[in-house]
Amino acid sequence: MVLLLLGMPGEASGAGFLIYNQDAQANGMGMAVASSVNNPSAVFYNPSQLPYQKGFGGSVGDTVVIPATYFKDHHTGQRTYAKSTTHHLPSVFMKYTKEDLSFGVGVFSPFGLSTQWPDNWIGRYAATFAEIKTTFVNPVVAYRFNDYLSLGLGVSYIQSSVTMKNAIDLRSAGLSDGHARLKGDGEGAGYNAGCTIKLPAEVTISFTYRSAVPIRYNGKASLNMPPPLASSATKASTKISLPFLAVFGIAKEMGALTLEGDILYTGWSSLRGYRVTSDNRTADAYYSKDWIDVPSIALGFNYRWTQYFEIRGGYMYDKSPVPAKTLGPELPDATRNIFTLGTAVGGDHFKVDLGYQATFFAKADSTRSIVGPRGTYGNFAHLIFASFTYNR
Repeated sequence: MVLLLLGMPGEASGAGFLIYNQDAQANGMGMAVASSVNNPSAVFYNPSQLPYQKGFGGSVGDTVVIPATYFKDHHTGQRTYAKSTTHHLPSVFMKYTKEDLSFGVGVFSPFGLSTQWPDNWIGRYAATFAEIKTTFVNPVVAYRFNDYLSLGLGVSYIQSSVTMKNAIDLRSAGLSDGHARLKGDGEGAGYNAGCTIKLPAEVTISFTYRSAVPIRYNGKASLNMPPPLASSATKASTKISLPFLAVFGIAKEMGALTLEGDILYTGWSSLRGYRVTSDNRTADAYYSKDWIDVPSIALGFNYRWTQYFEIRGGYMYDKSPVPAKTLGPELPDATRNIFTLGTAVGGDHFKVDLGYQATFFAKADSTRSIVGPRGTYGNFAHLIFASFTYNR
């Protein structure tokens, strides 16, 4: 499972390239689980919830992402579809609680993106392929001080890679397109923390924070040019900061029914832009992004129909951080309305969670963009979730 995580490209399923889909139960509730998560994925969503889960537990899960993306040219009305690829995003979580002290670890990918366009499409000089992959290894520790307060803290080791490709316009020289490719690998470290407060009347509030992570990527830039021009390759590097994520959640238990609402705030202003530098200076460039910090709202419910069967549903309003002036084909992002459904079968020791998500994107207008072609991007994504949890 760890090898799969290291090798799988991520398809963004939260605004920007945040992947908040790390557990089937959480996704079934519209990702509104910071105050009610009761399985090992609390390592990711809120580690201070772990002391309320006794004994040993582990879960493995997979998110299947089936996206559809197109670009409609404003001048010709022609539609170009991005390559349709099914992505898998596995995750692994384990935890152990003895009395009021808990330990946990997770391996997951909370940030990722993969977009591929046809080699001959109108926007090929801006991008034909863009991919960022991240893998987090996140051990955590949590302690329950009393019946009302618990705290959790974790650190993360992050391994990441980026790949970008685009065509080079040589038509003025009477030549066919050249091709540029930039690929690099990097690593970084960050931390996450959580606080859970139990209030009267079965109300729980929580606060969680996952830090920003600056990552320097080192790799190679390649230029593949048609004759008589010479191709070349050089060492290159860039730096990208993954954003912080802060979440406030409030949950209410009413017998078999749990309701929760969360507010997520993502610090996308860390991506103001990035500069590529190369040894021979042929790949030197600065890419302006000017992304902004954005809030999102998640609402969800879970109903325990019987001891062995649960149903759940949720909604998330996920605001895009990408301004109109830097909207491009490498991430044709837009604000999303997300609807989820889920179910669970099993008892206290073994449970199977299943879920489905429909992601509706607003149309993204690039007529004011300084990068890429002028037109409209459209997106839709199906997501299917499955996870298996064991507790003893």
